[in-house]
Amino acid sequence: MQIFLKRNSRVIVAACSCYAVGLLLGIIFSNVLPVDKPVTSENPTIMEFFIHNLVADLLISFTIFTFGIFTMVLLVMNGFLVGLSAVHSLELGNSMPYVLVALLPHGVFEIPSMIVAGAIGFKLLDTVMMKLKGKSKIYLIQDISIFLVMIVCFTLIAAVIEATVTPFLLTLL
Repeated sequence: MQIFLKRNSRVIVAACSCYAVGLLLGIIFSNVLPVDKPVTSENPTIMEFFIHNLVADLLISFTIFTFGIFTMVLLVMNGFLVGLSAVHSLELGNSMPYVLVALLPHGVFEIPSMIVAGAIGFKLLDTVMMKLKGKSKIYLIQDISIFLVMIVCFTLIAAVIEATVTPFLLTLL
């Protein structure tokens, strides 16, 4: 696993950086979009959370064919929305503990899943760059396969937490 992470450190760092930039931009420019009271609906099921987030992650993964251009856009946009949502939640009168409990329990798995999806999106560009530098061993398919297993596992864990643990914790506040 250590070799896998070392081999993929460039794409993981690139994906983390894009997401972090988006998060900071969402916090900084939170006044760009109006703050509306959220529309409450019935609580989604584990399967609904899982499918929604898996589709989002797969969409980011499929941007591999754009050599990272759309990958970067989608990661920044998703980070932006998380930052924006956190600030808007505070502006609507929710406490910082409430916002943290609403985001962190499942976000600990959901955000890494999205970052891994972004790593897939950057993988083809990274592979081409490594090939141009003369690296002969290319692990594109193997690495993408491992990343996809990670995405499914992280997304499933996040969905279980988001549908069960997070609502329970929020009722305690």
